[in-house]
Amino acid sequence: MRKVLELSLITGLSTLFTLCLLFVTLETTGVINKVLLNVFPDLLHDFEKMKESVEFLRPIGYFAFAVVIILILVGFISERGYLSALGSLTLYLPVFGYFAFTMFFLAGIGVLRVLWLPLLDLAPWFLNLGNIIYIPYGVSMLPFALLRMNIGDLIPLTFMALGILIFLIGVMTWLSGKFKGLEIVDFGLYKFSRHPQYFGYLLWSYGLLLSATLAGAPKGDHVSPPSLPWLISALIIIGVALQEENKMFKKHGADYIRYRHTTSFMLPLPKQLSNSIVAPIRILLKKRWPTSGKEVFLILMVYGSLIVLLSLPIVLLFPW
Repeated sequence: MRKVLELSLITGLSTLFTLCLLFVTLETTGVINKVLLNVFPDLLHDFEKMKESVEFLRPIGYFAFAVVIILILVGFISERGYLSALGSLTLYLPVFGYFAFTMFFLAGIGVLRVLWLPLLDLAPWFLNLGNIIYIPYGVSMLPFALLRMNIGDLIPLTFMALGILIFLIGVMTWLSGKFKGLEIVDFGLYKFSRHPQYFGYLLWSYGLLLSATLAGAPKGDHVSPPSLPWLISALIIIGVALQEENKMFKKHGADYIRYRHTTSFMLPLPKQLSNSIVAPIRILLKKRWPTSGKEVFLILMVYGSLIVLLSLPIVLLFPW
């Protein structure tokens, strides 16, 4: 009876925390935007001031972008994953600006997008070079579209809620394992995914990307969805997970190898599909997993390039 009560309490608190965090993630954006509008106002129809503002913020954006890239690279070179993860999160923060559209895209919380100015200066559609990642969203929408049910706004929230829930349960499982004195946590979610927290973050950030993409722009305008920053951010998180695996292998040797062979990396997939995904690694490295920071970085560059190349026809056909 006591175990049932404990499980009920943990489930209830986890669900409440998940819903609250999901609500805060979206609602606080508007509050922050109102505060920042006093500092970075919407320069409606004042094109001269818009130009002056962009020119003032451009060097700041380039400097910030350079710092983030250096932070990510240093994290991989020094094998300090927390630095790369911090860079990944920082690179993705400007997506919150999409929930507070104004006529001037650097107004209010939109000023976060100054970090992406180097990409926007290349071409506005450059942010779309990861658009093939929208396929899972399209697939999830298809059954409802066939039934003529419009639930487009619900699916992003579902991704976000599921991601936060998986992250939360993953943390709880990891802590439980550490309290038990386990060196390798291999029960609960860790029986199906070696990195449930990272997987949860990716689901949450993907849902946030979808919400930002579906957000309306003022007066029917369209703002390019930031699929490329999400792709870069996601690849960095995957790279951090791979580096952590290298540390676990060095520390636990054969025990971790056995765990890795029986448990999926992040998402349980059919064996044939899993083998197809890791095929580029086997071709380049002659092994299934990278074992150094340089190899991890090389693999991320290869996968990132492949996804961009697959996205390019979509961008050329639908430049948005």
